[in-house]
Amino acid sequence: MHIYALALEKGGVGKTCLAVNFAAAFSRLNLRVLLIDLDAQAHASQWLGCDAEQLRPEDSIIGVINGRKVTECIRPTEEGVALIPAHAAMASLPIQLASSPNSGIFSLQDALDQIRQPAPHYDIVVLDLAPARGPVLATALAAATRCIAPVQSENLVLRALRALIDSVAQARRINPHLRGVSIIRNRYAPRSAGDMIYDHTLRQFYSEQLMRTIIPIRASLRDSAGLQQSVFRYTGSDAGEVRNLFLDLVEELISLDGGA
Repeated sequence: MHIYALALEKGGVGKTCLAVNFAAAFSRLNLRVLLIDLDAQAHASQWLGCDAEQLRPEDSIIGVINGRKVTECIRPTEEGVALIPAHAAMASLPIQLASSPNSGIFSLQDALDQIRQPAPHYDIVVLDLAPARGPVLATALAAATRCIAPVQSENLVLRALRALIDSVAQARRINPHLRGVSIIRNRYAPRSAGDMIYDHTLRQFYSEQLMRTIIPIRASLRDSAGLQQSVFRYTGSDAGEVRNLFLDLVEELISLDGGA
């Protein structure tokens, strides 16, 4: 079971957009996919058609951490992706984890073990994280097999990327299954001078972690979110191009990590 944590301390880089379409792309390859929304803003949950206002806190990962079975919190979606939704009460999750044994570092790992034995219920788990360091990120990295960092051409993003790489290096001390960070260039305009300079910097310092597939700025990514659809259900004019890019992305990850 591959567990991908989409994370970066800097907000506005498109983590949720990638998480939803990334999960949907894996599903289109007939893999069993679970997305866990770990952001109290619940954007991924809403994108996948789940009304957060109709949920109870115990329907989210809060319930799992407090002893509820993982399977009791999972909901189906029209994308063919299973979902553990977020709830606004998750704003207190860092405090809950910090006050748990071992700062709750193994809470998510223990929860995912429930769907790993005696055989995996899911091939792929996608973790959509809030733009913050702290106990939630640490707990996610303790469970993940790879961290995915979406970046775009802003100086603050480079600073956040360095901080994330440090966090992953620390997490690998307790999680030997965490393979490191893979960097995805997101919302890119490859022909712009600014993005070309930024891309050169990424290649200079992070060439081994940089994924080949680039997700450009496209209307279908923005418009599909408004309709609570992935690009695999959305029928806009450039949706086909974006679908192929996400399929390229997951094929690249499968090549890196092996079959699910």
